[in-house]
Order: sequence, then structure tokens, then C-alpha cells
Amino acid sequence: MKRFLLHLVCAVVMLVPAMAYGECAKIKFDNTMHNFEAVPEDGGTVAHDFVFTNEGDAALVVLEVNTNCGCTVADFPQAPVAPGKQGVITITFDPKGNPGEFAKEIVVKTNAKKKKSRLRIKGVVISNSK
Repeated sequence: MKRFLLHLVCAVVMLVPAMAYGECAKIKFDNTMHNFEAVPEDGGTVAHDFVFTNEGDAALVVLEVNTNCGCTVADFPQAPVAPGKQGVITITFDPKGNPGEFAKEIVVKTNAKKKKSRLRIKGVVISNSK
């Protein structure tokens, strides 16, 4: 119990100065939507880089990036992004076994004031079969 209270007090002491000065991270994407257009099903994976800038005055931490299916994978910075600096979230889509139109939403969770951002990809997978 004492250890818990000590951790709680330390956390509050560290957060109060940041809140008092209004320090917070702010994520701003160059673009939140990408259209792959026509993608051949047997052509391998396709990827797009979503570039963002930390427009806040505190370090931006990308906590997690969630995709809504196993055919979509995200790669994101593991280190904090300093104020004024850019980072990249790469979204990779595997068209194999997914013929037809697709639209995927990716949820980015950060320590920014606005905790969640949404990215979108779409396109049409051209089937191998005739």
C-alpha cells in the first residue's frame, strides 16, 4: 500500500508542472486517407506512409495503432517524437484472399490532448481468378 501511494504521489508531482504550463503533445497528420486504387491480388503487399508532426510543446508518444483486420498491419515510432518533429506510421495491406473493394480504418492512440486519431485506406483488389 505504501508503495502504491508513493507511486501515486510521484505521478501527481510530475504531472502538475506539465499541466500548469499547458504542455501537451498535438498530433497533426499531413493526410489521413489514402486510396491505393487498383491492387492486384497476387501482387504482394502494398504500403503507405502517413506522415505526422508533433505540433504540441511536449513529447508525443504513439501508444498503439489498431487495425480492424488481420490483412492490415501498422508500423509506428516506438520512441517519443519531440515537439516540432515528424514521425511516420506505415500501414501495410495484404490483398491476397481479399478480392473486391476494401476500406480499412486504423485507430492511432497517443498521449496527445486528442487521444485518438483515425487513418483510412481504401482501394479495389483485382482478383487472380477469371
